[in-house]
Order: sequence, then C-alpha cells, then structure tokens
Amino acid sequence: MAERGGFFKRLFSSKKGSFEEPPKPNAEEKAEPATREDPAEKRADSDLEAVVGGSPDAQLAAFSRLRRTADEARAIDALLARDREAPLRDDLALHVASALVDRGEPARASILLEPRSSAAALLLRSDLEADRGDLHRALALVERVAFSDLDFPGARERLVRHRATLGIVPPASPSSANATIVGPRETDAPFVLLREVARGGAGAVYEAEDRELGRRVALKIYHDDHRSHAQLAHEARVAAELAGAGVVRVYDVDLEHAWLAIEWAHGGSLRDAIRSKNSAVVYPLEKWAVPLARALARVHAKGWAHLDVKPANVLFDARGASMLGDFGIAQKIGAAAAPGSMGFVSPERMAGEPASAQDDVYGFGRVLEEALALQGDAPWRKVAAACLAGKAARPANGAALEACIMQLIPVK
Repeated sequence: MAERGGFFKRLFSSKKGSFEEPPKPNAEEKAEPATREDPAEKRADSDLEAVVGGSPDAQLAAFSRLRRTADEARAIDALLARDREAPLRDDLALHVASALVDRGEPARASILLEPRSSAAALLLRSDLEADRGDLHRALALVERVAFSDLDFPGARERLVRHRATLGIVPPASPSSANATIVGPRETDAPFVLLREVARGGAGAVYEAEDRELGRRVALKIYHDDHRSHAQLAHEARVAAELAGAGVVRVYDVDLEHAWLAIEWAHGGSLRDAIRSKNSAVVYPLEKWAVPLARALARVHAKGWAHLDVKPANVLFDARGASMLGDFGIAQKIGAAAAPGSMGFVSPERMAGEPASAQDDVYGFGRVLEEALALQGDAPWRKVAAACLAGKAARPANGAALEACIMQLIPVK
C-alpha cells in the first residue's frame, strides 16, 4: 500500500527547512514507476483536514464519513483538542460522544457532554449515569429535559422508568401561571382579590389589594384551614427570620383562616420573562443572578436551605431588583428534606440525603440554564456547569457560588 500523505503527514512532518530534493535517477538505472495514491486515502486525508480546520457543518459531515473507519480515533482526538480551545457545536459534540460510547469510552463521553444542555445531550448523559448505577443523577438529568419538553423522544419513558425503579412518587402538577379564578372560598382577610395568578395542590395565590393601606400584595390562600396550619406557620416564620435584601417580605399571616400576605412582585417572575422571551428582563444576567447568589449566601449563613430555587421563585420588584420567594419547603441545613419541583432537584436530594446548601446551588445552575436558553453567554455557561457538576466539584454554598461568579464573570 502506498505510504499515507496529505494533511496529517504534513502536520506532523519534520521541522521546516529539512526538505531535501530527491536525487535524480542514474541514466543507466531503470526509473521506478510512479506510485499511485489511493483515492480512498486521499478522501480520508481531506476529511481529517476538514475535521481540524473546517466549519462546524464541514466538521460534522467529515466526522460522519470517518465513523467506524481506521481514522475514527484520530478524528475524535482532533475534535476533542478543538473542543478544549473553543466548544464544539452541540450536534457535533453529540456525534463524538456517541462514537466514544461505541468505542467503550463512556467516561470520556460524559466529560465531553457535561457542559451541554441540549435535550439529546442530557438524555445521553442520563443513560451513561444509569449504566454506571447512579439512577438518582440519571433521573435528575431526565427531569431537566422533561421540565422543558416532556414529549421529547425518550424523556417520558425514562422519567417513568427511573422513578418506578427508585420508588419516587411524581411531584404534583405544576401550577398554572394563567389560572382562572374558580370560586375562591370566603375569607376574612382584609384584601380585595383581583385575579388568580397561580394554583397548586396546597392552595392558590392571588393578586390582591389591601383595603386599609391600598397596596398590592400576593395573597396565598391554603385550601385546607386545619391541615395547612403547620406549613403556613413554617413558611411565615422562615421568611420573617430571613427578612432582608433579596428575600420577599411577609406582611401578614392568619393561621385560623389559612392565608399569608407577602410582597407583590410588580416586575413579575423570571419564569414569566423566560416564557415570553423578554430579553430585556432576563439580560444581562448579572443584574439578577448576582443579587440572587448573595441572597442565597445570606440564607445559607443563617443555617437554612431554600430547596425550591427555580425561575418561578425568582421575583422582581417595581425597581427590577430580584427577590427569592416561596420558603414553603425550606429546611435547616442537615434536616430531612421534602421533594422539590421537577427538573430542579439535585441528585443528592433524590437519593434522600438531608437538606444542603448545595441543593440551592444546583437549583441556581438550573435557573441559569433556563435563562441561557434565550441567548448564549459563554462565561455564565461556565457558572451553570459548575453549579450542575457532581457534589464534590459543585460550590459548597451561596458564598462559594458568589466567589465562583466573581472569578468567571467580569461583574462591575
């Protein structure tokens, strides 16, 4: 077979200036016939060159042709080297990861996929985690897909299967952001109910107006007066203890009639802004993400974990400042923790570990991931990846999270 030439031979050849002109054949000697270059080898060299220096589309096409050939390993190594310089496009990274799995290298595939948040990448990572026996992390990855698109191929089946295997009861259906008022029960609360803004298993939340003070409030009315006393008292007590910058204020509570009046978020929620693709509210991320990290640092310093950090609980006041709301399932760090919202629960919580500040850091990373879906921002993607990493690599608490942000983001 003819010796391989082309791009890779030129790339790894001896240093410049070492070329020597081959000697001319002796007239008396019979000249050797010219060696013909193999077209298949020439094509492979061209594909390898495209993998190294082509456009993303050219890289994907070339790598697809090199799959399951003798040059596949070289192409993978070249693309992984490129990825360390600048992230590969998600679809190309997925193809490379799939090739690594086929080659029996799942660990390298997981490392490549870790910063990616596309549904296909998350499901492949989930399968890799399940294969190595970590079903709680596998389920956490599936829930991230299901939160945004339950009908994505394979998401629902994996969700049901992993929950059944782990014996995890599905959480209650998420409340509607545009629910219609359906006969709210009579209450002695001194408020005029204006509209229902959310409804869940425990109760409903209304935009209301204080009759005496004329101010807007969010009025949370529990469905069951007696059974909800403990939860209502807990939510009010925790919010009062943590009162301060970045935490929504509690105005009043009535345990007998099961209602709680809290600060009205005039600027809406981050969930609403993401769903309406309101980039003016979501970006720049630092205007709400940094204060949110600082609020979590303060919550953790006082010994509490929020345990339900998600876009719906990131609220904005009239000036646009972010606030953390809904401390209904907050627990002291180290205490037993109830399940949180699907798609935002850390693998450790799914495994039954006690409440941890790292649960909130994971939720913060998921909030960033949802916000980043509207618009790319490479430095903030690094923060999200750090928050969603395994327990050992994840920031330990809100203070460590803030330090991570300051290290990666040029915040003024």
